[in-house]
Amino acid sequence: MNAALAPIADRFESALRWLDCVIEREVLRLRGRYELSLDELRGLYISDQQVDGLLQERLAPNGNSDPARDLCDRARDLHSAYRETSPLASLGTRLALSDEELDLVLLALAPEIDLRYETLYAYLNNDIARRHVTADLARRLLARSRSNGELTSAAVRALLGARSSLLTLAVLEPIEPAQGMSSLQQGFVLAPVVAQALLGLPFADPRWPREVAMLDVPSRRIETAIPAIGVRGSVFVLRGDDLDEMRTQAQQIARARHWPLISVPSAALARDTLLPNRLRLAAKLVGGAMLIDATGEENIGATVRAVRECARMEIPVLLITTGDTPLGESLSDVPHVRVEIDALKPGERAARWATALERAGLPIDTALIERLAESFDLTSSRIDAAVRSVALGAQQGTVRQALEREASSRSNQALARLATRVVRPHGWHDLVLTDNALLQLREIAQAIECRERVYRRWGLIERTGRSAGLMIFFTGASGTGKTMAASVIAREVGLELYRVDLASVVSKYIGETEKNLERIFCAAKRSSAILLFDEADALLGKRSEIKDAHDRYANIEVAYLLQKMEEHDGVVILSSNLAKNLDPAFARRMHYQLEFARPNATLRERLWQGMFPPTAPLAEDVDFRFLAERFETTGGEIQAIALDAAFLSAAAHSSIGMAQLMRAMTRRQTKHGTPGGLERYREHRLAIDAQAAIRDETRPNVT
Repeated sequence: MNAALAPIADRFESALRWLDCVIEREVLRLRGRYELSLDELRGLYISDQQVDGLLQERLAPNGNSDPARDLCDRARDLHSAYRETSPLASLGTRLALSDEELDLVLLALAPEIDLRYETLYAYLNNDIARRHVTADLARRLLARSRSNGELTSAAVRALLGARSSLLTLAVLEPIEPAQGMSSLQQGFVLAPVVAQALLGLPFADPRWPREVAMLDVPSRRIETAIPAIGVRGSVFVLRGDDLDEMRTQAQQIARARHWPLISVPSAALARDTLLPNRLRLAAKLVGGAMLIDATGEENIGATVRAVRECARMEIPVLLITTGDTPLGESLSDVPHVRVEIDALKPGERAARWATALERAGLPIDTALIERLAESFDLTSSRIDAAVRSVALGAQQGTVRQALEREASSRSNQALARLATRVVRPHGWHDLVLTDNALLQLREIAQAIECRERVYRRWGLIERTGRSAGLMIFFTGASGTGKTMAASVIAREVGLELYRVDLASVVSKYIGETEKNLERIFCAAKRSSAILLFDEADALLGKRSEIKDAHDRYANIEVAYLLQKMEEHDGVVILSSNLAKNLDPAFARRMHYQLEFARPNATLRERLWQGMFPPTAPLAEDVDFRFLAERFETTGGEIQAIALDAAFLSAAAHSSIGMAQLMRAMTRRQTKHGTPGGLERYREHRLAIDAQAAIRDETRPNVT
């Protein structure tokens, strides 16, 4: 026997002696009926001598004139002893198993303790490939071997039936038989977690998906007493918007009641029909609870079935879900406790920031705390995590910058999976706009910074009857700086900017657009980021007269987005190239509306001059004034032309000159159907050359 397994075998010494008795008795019975030794190739091939040698390791020869009867008597005596001394007694208490069911568990456990039982089972099954317990082998071994009387063949088969406790609890798992095989030849193995619990091995089923996690599970053997765990079968429904906060609250509830937790998402329960039984078995074994993440709407049926079955089996359940899912109604027939996890108010967040900073030994800046509390809608656990990260000292910059960076990253985790973060290092000096447009943009930035004070502290939210959000509308031709302006505002107020890709939002299937919008706004609810709906006219077009079902649902989409924007507490920026197509209902509800006009010649010259950094090799013939006065281009078009000219110059190993710029300009004009750039440049060059000739003629001749 393996020395590493010797301590395990010692704990099951009396149980294995009983099992050896019943196996040897069955061997003698079959040999007496000439069912074994007549076949010289039995089991292909396990000899009688090999079996005798395996049994004699534990059983000394009895010398009785009737060995079979003596083995029956010894088996009855040993049966009572092993039930009192082996870990199987605690297993029976935890899973409410009968003595007969525990005998079957031992038959399946024996090969996990000593591999010689695989050989013995194969010998008795008359098949070297069937090295496990079968219904027929269990029926033969358990008859006339128990202290409280005989167990009939029908009773053994009932204990292994499809509706038996051992199979519904998933303690024993059937091995799929070959087609046409008798039910008596059905094989069974012990569930991995049961074997691990009995043998004191690390506790985890290798078939569990990656999403399943064991939390706060004590390292103890199954024979250890179950701790006091309060009311069995309790169901807690935790509702909120922040998954991390709900998980934290669930773990606190479990720790207070000494419940180890088995965490699983509802999607995994829906994918694998066998997984719920296996997880419930694990929860029973560790005396723990199930933590089910039901924040997705698509797996409600599997979640409800899992909760009801856990309640029936008196397994505690901690169910985390968003506030708008219909799980509450589906579980109306199951007694449960609702735990609402509301968002912290700015004052509560400020107090939490101050407490966390003091605990971490970091300086407390009242102005900074106020800004963090108003700008970032974080939960208590995320505030603590942000402060702990800064306290590690690995961040770059000042403590203030590190705190703002950590707070920002933790407020946008869910939104980052649904929208694209806009990263642009632009500032106010990069915006080339009219003075009036720049003034309005600065007013918008100031309003974003002050909205918590105006809405909450001054109480204007009670008068408006709306949310504490801001809706901003940018209109103008493509390339006039709408997205850049949004990124400058976000940088000014210290918030992230996330662009919503409308291609991933708008769906041709009825109802899908609303679901996509719901996911985005739910993720943005706890995020302090600014939402940018670029090219918003694709979604916010005017509602039309209803002529068919498509018109009706298109109007519903517009109304739904209007409703979600009014309810949103954050900042939403809409941009559109076609302002006239916007539904009037949106235009009326915008707090700020700013039109980005096409730049005039003066602004275009500034754009041209600022397009090339000092490191770019510009030729002496570049005439930015000519480009600005003769070609009506936007900032985006100037950027594209300059980049195209730079690539042409780099390929030719030359400086960026008017030849490359005009070639790039001609391409743009041809693409837009307005050619003629080269002719204008030729006229410009002829005029310049003529002026130069006149200067040469009038210049005094010095001899």
